[in-house]
Amino acid sequence: MKYDKFQYDRIFEILKHKIESGLMPKGTMLPSFADLCKEYKVSNKTIRRVVAMLSDAGLIETKERQLSVVIFDQTDPANDHADNLKAPNVPIMTDILKTAEILYYPFICYGISLCNKSDWDIPEKIVRQLNPKLPNLFWKNSKLIWRFFIARCENELSLHIVDALGFLGVEYRENSFYSRVAYQQTLIDFIEKSRKETPTSDAIKDFLAYIHFITISRDDFRCYVPADSPFRIGVQGLDQWMKTAEERYSSVYLDILGLIAIGYYQPGDRLPSHAQMQKQYGVSVNTTTQAVQCLQKWGVVEATRGKGIFVSTNIQALNDIPLDPRLIASHIRRYFECLELLSLTVEGVACHAAAHVSDEQIHELIQRLDEAKIYGSLYQPAPIVLLEFLTEHIPYETLQSVYAIILKNYRIGRKIPKLINGANASRKLEIHRKCVEAANALIGGDRSAFAKQAAEMFTYTNQLIIEECKRLGYWKTVKDIYDGSQLWK
Repeated sequence: MKYDKFQYDRIFEILKHKIESGLMPKGTMLPSFADLCKEYKVSNKTIRRVVAMLSDAGLIETKERQLSVVIFDQTDPANDHADNLKAPNVPIMTDILKTAEILYYPFICYGISLCNKSDWDIPEKIVRQLNPKLPNLFWKNSKLIWRFFIARCENELSLHIVDALGFLGVEYRENSFYSRVAYQQTLIDFIEKSRKETPTSDAIKDFLAYIHFITISRDDFRCYVPADSPFRIGVQGLDQWMKTAEERYSSVYLDILGLIAIGYYQPGDRLPSHAQMQKQYGVSVNTTTQAVQCLQKWGVVEATRGKGIFVSTNIQALNDIPLDPRLIASHIRRYFECLELLSLTVEGVACHAAAHVSDEQIHELIQRLDEAKIYGSLYQPAPIVLLEFLTEHIPYETLQSVYAIILKNYRIGRKIPKLINGANASRKLEIHRKCVEAANALIGGDRSAFAKQAAEMFTYTNQLIIEECKRLGYWKTVKDIYDGSQLWK
């Protein structure tokens, strides 16, 4: 498979979590290479690489011509690194916890609502394996339950972010055996009720509020983290995603194609130099060289040593580009995940951002929205202006970093061939109108209305983009290549 390299870390993390959570306890035989290839839809070479990574991590033992065996024992004191943990930096921890509350409560609620009767098998197995007599292991594995609900949303972008926030490395310490018993029983009761009938939104919120009350809100709440945990040094490197070399340079040439499509670059225009592109896209000279070579091969640009890189005047070449749909799918998938993340979280983010803006900044937003109306790109200008405004005024450093990543991924829309076009003028006007309405509510001092209207606009935009991608055939391509259920099943 062409993108096997993209899958290494992803499959490794899936199997690693299964082993460390006890879903694959010590002594479990891994499926055969053939079965793993079939399950994850990758090549034998990729599975061999993953198995080697698991072996190097001390999680499995491999023998020639035999199935690999799990050797990691989660109950072994040698695997408990609690003595090497340190106290978190309280201001940083508070910032991350607030970010999680705003960002991941909506995802957990959504993940719970998606679970059908059989889906509850996995969290129930984790919950029933929790041992209140082993507090460190108890709380470590309990976090995997919440990770499961986020994974159930099948949004890999959100899963990457929650892992980057460092929650799996947090060690919750308390001395009450009975509190652990109560916590476990609360989870079991909720799962059993949810199996019979999908819980309402209010029931889910009440459940999460009670969990918060008997854990983080307790007076004796104490936690410890590794020395390099985000809870001590802050969140770093959130934008380091799993990308193959091909995805890096395809991101550059797709962006250039998108800018040509919206008229930002006209035939005959000079493109940025390699040095300027490296700075703009955060890539190496080798990456920009490969991107330009692709564009040259397709006849889209002409490069002359000493003069520069120019958009071709051959209009036919600009309209007939042989792009691999599977490559486009990797970018579209990330775009879809970004749109979903926005739809689920932006109302809470907008509420907090709105509390930290001045009248002058609101009027600047209105002015920028007025300027955005003159551009001709599909769905993009006004939502990006509003998203930039929100990101700039988020009061929590961690949440601001996350939304900077969302903003970066939101711009992928202009890289998708044929998505940006001159059609659907009425819909573009409707999107712009919704953005302006939200801004006007902010001028009137109604933060709640601003947040609600911003959320409605991004949800509306999300629905339109999905509709358009289905019409163009992109949606099916993404679904055929990326099986999101692998993140949680």
